[in-house]
Amino acid sequence: MIRCAWALAFAAQAALGATPVITELQPRGAEIGRPFTLTAIGRNLGEGARLISTLPATFTLVLRPQTPGTVAVPGRSAAFLVEPGPDAAPGVYPIRIESSSGISNVLLFTLGTFPEVTEEESQPGSLPNRNDTIETAEPIPSSPVVVNGTLRGPERDIFRVYGKAGERRVFEVEARRSGSAIDPVLRILDGSGKQLARNDDAPGAGLDARLDFTFPSEGNYYVEVTDARFSTQGQNFYRLKMGAYRYAEGIFPLGGRRGERVPVTFFGGNVGAGVASTADLGKTGKTQALAQVALPDSPVLPFVFAVSDLPELMEPVAGAVPIPSVGNGRLDKAGEIDRYRFVVEPGEKLIFELQARELGTSRLEGILTAVDAAGKRLGSAGDQPLSEDVFAVQGTSRTSSDPFLNLTVPPDVHELVVSVEDLALRGGPLYGYRLIARRQAEDFTLTVLSPFVNIPSGGTAAISVSADRRGYDGPIQLTIPDLPKGIHVTGGVIPREYVDAGNARTVNRRGILTITVDPGVTLATGQLELWGNATLAGGTTLRRRARGLGMVVDVAGATEQGVVDRQRSLTALWLGWDLPAALAEPPVAILEVHQTSFKQMAEGARYEFAYQWTVRGAGTPPKEVGVDVIGAKDIRVIDMTTSSFAVTTTKATDPGLYDLYVNGRVRTDEGDESVVAPVIPFEVTGGPSHAAP
Repeated sequence: MIRCAWALAFAAQAALGATPVITELQPRGAEIGRPFTLTAIGRNLGEGARLISTLPATFTLVLRPQTPGTVAVPGRSAAFLVEPGPDAAPGVYPIRIESSSGISNVLLFTLGTFPEVTEEESQPGSLPNRNDTIETAEPIPSSPVVVNGTLRGPERDIFRVYGKAGERRVFEVEARRSGSAIDPVLRILDGSGKQLARNDDAPGAGLDARLDFTFPSEGNYYVEVTDARFSTQGQNFYRLKMGAYRYAEGIFPLGGRRGERVPVTFFGGNVGAGVASTADLGKTGKTQALAQVALPDSPVLPFVFAVSDLPELMEPVAGAVPIPSVGNGRLDKAGEIDRYRFVVEPGEKLIFELQARELGTSRLEGILTAVDAAGKRLGSAGDQPLSEDVFAVQGTSRTSSDPFLNLTVPPDVHELVVSVEDLALRGGPLYGYRLIARRQAEDFTLTVLSPFVNIPSGGTAAISVSADRRGYDGPIQLTIPDLPKGIHVTGGVIPREYVDAGNARTVNRRGILTITVDPGVTLATGQLELWGNATLAGGTTLRRRARGLGMVVDVAGATEQGVVDRQRSLTALWLGWDLPAALAEPPVAILEVHQTSFKQMAEGARYEFAYQWTVRGAGTPPKEVGVDVIGAKDIRVIDMTTSSFAVTTTKATDPGLYDLYVNGRVRTDEGDESVVAPVIPFEVTGGPSHAAP
């Protein structure tokens, strides 16, 4: 049966109408040491707006006088005088607006070492398509310089530069690395339009473009910037950097141990035999999994660098590799296979994980293979596709991510060898990796899918979390510990995965918690920690902290065939945030939900619920609410009316704890607002037994 307590569900706004929203920053970058005015454009950016950033600068709100004859739109923009410190490091920094009604989304701002100019076409009031041809190319009179421009769908921007014979210059487009959704293509043309050089994705720059070009003769040349798919993006800016500067294409190793100073080498590009430096991981947070490391004395944006709490080894490793540890290696030539020997005991449960491609600093499509001392294959990962349903939910794209291998040591096996190779037998300086070995056969990771949350005073907000299962298929309970009195969390159940009687596998990777703030309770703006707890087969408790996305910028172009790398939403995991949270204005409505009856039937059970809207002020509630039983199979929501609905189970319903999530949109004069109710947990007992996956 289902045990479902009566619950009072307060309204929450997943997208609160009055909370601040940033859609654009002007400009998108600045030169270190030079004060500038930063304007945030969006909604609800009115009185009392404060700029929140890790950018080392002072921020002063600027009250701009209204132009005579114009009508100001309240809350559409907020301007700040920004005074960067002279010791600020080049890089990308988050910008957020905070007000009495909550916190905004994050957009990224770039601080550099070159003078900055804005493309004429991108100036306010400028006509479109002003520099789309060689004849109308915008002249750039000096170098070094950064040109801030935009691409409005299927267009091209062309700039005229002057070069001397034999002069070498670097041209680079910063887009994805700076929070833009375009996938830039960079070309250099002569006066007749002949292509002299082209780049799409530059090593070390992700999807951004870079050209190291030597002018063949003195004269004018033309630099063209386009989007690879000529797509229309919300975040459509780019930064074209030109100058004679040093850059690298890779870094090794790809990570290091927290709290230590790790020797690193930058290679490729124009750094010759390489540049030795140090990654200082003493300032990383206690749970931060990524850091950033910059090439010394260079304006190039930093590389992502992995951070761990395990012992770190460098190849070649003499003798057996200890468990746990991280092995840092590289496939230096095509067809190379690196092998690591481990001393183990029969029955030990192990997990081997590869970090490479997903860091953005390696091209490795890795394969992990484990064999015993006699060469008998015990398992592999990365060399075969996951099943369609699992791939669509677990993977971040249809392109495979870094592999992991769960392994239980067979009887009589005391030594095994784990090999690392590339799927296409490639190799070279850009094929580095990190091999992580742990005694943990069942594991999972968690990601908070909401980059931030505004919780309405006296109301409720929903938080969605995704699980990446790595050998553990049981239920996961999400929690937010150490909340102040008057703040409540409900829900957070991710049900188990299993194979049913028809040999079909369930896929449960999503959980929803709701957080409710009682009327009159205050909540300081800060970070909420989300944890997932699970119990392994032997009774051991597994506890994992969820990582936050930092930001989400949508990229247009996803198709029914799936999302590829170029179409992934942009995130900023390197920020190392949990879940930024703030208190917002009271909700537009309150929704009460409770169970009214239970009826056991021959083929299952029926549970009836009633709901009631209480709208504050002018607003129209929906005729029906949305109801979702998270992770349910063979559970149906039926008989929806304007005040009630029913939930039914069958004999095939898997016993366990589930969450009932109810939501709706209330229409107001300012637009529709999403309202959710606190999750109602309920338990299904009885039913069939299922085989473990």
